[in-house]
Amino acid sequence: MGKTNTAINLAFELASLGHRVCLVDASTRRPALAPWLGITQPGPGILGLLRLARQGRLDREQLERLSHEVSFERRSLRLVSGMTQLNRWAEFDEQAIAELLRGLDEFCDAVIIDLDSELEAGLVSLESTIERNQPTRWFLEKASRVLALTGSDPVSVNLFLMLVRELASDYQLVANRVRSSVLGRDPSRQLRDTYYQLLGREMLGLLPDDSSSVDASMLKAQPLMLAAKSSKLRESIRQLAIEMIKS
Repeated sequence: MGKTNTAINLAFELASLGHRVCLVDASTRRPALAPWLGITQPGPGILGLLRLARQGRLDREQLERLSHEVSFERRSLRLVSGMTQLNRWAEFDEQAIAELLRGLDEFCDAVIIDLDSELEAGLVSLESTIERNQPTRWFLEKASRVLALTGSDPVSVNLFLMLVRELASDYQLVANRVRSSVLGRDPSRQLRDTYYQLLGREMLGLLPDDSSSVDASMLKAQPLMLAAKSSKLRESIRQLAIEMIKS
């Protein structure tokens, strides 16, 4: 539903507003931040930082060494790349996650973490003592703010309403790919009304459908502020970043 694209562009918008930002790929199923930004040699990334955190050796120097500085328009942010071997997901243990987040909070004003959507409990593996989706739930439990991204067509809305039951953390709603072609007249109002009636929640943001701008971003391996600066999607994500700062 565009969570990786949203995470990337939120991070760049916050950095452009003068904040020290860390963008972290914590997906244990589909890590994608590094390739999206054209980083072909991501290095140890999050697994290296988790190992140091587990050993109590995580400091600013190690954070800088194992993350990537991404510079743009006289600004920069730090990218912590995702895992490159998906069978190592069990290395995301609770203690290491807590220490990693503590270290990132000291280093950055804002930490944007791209997580998996799967939250179902009870999925176990013979190779690990933790459940398959437990790392994602640990990150959510320790987050100071959770953005839940929903699609905007009837099928995606229905799916979100089922999946969000697994989300124990408080969250704020953001609708992605908002368009009248699947909802008819005034899709933004329809989404606001639907989610308020069914969940009792206001929408924090509504992001328009803009596949051509997203394609340009992927083609150039750049955020929207560089690849499609004047697009409506870029402006909506910038406004979302401003709303997050204000609230």
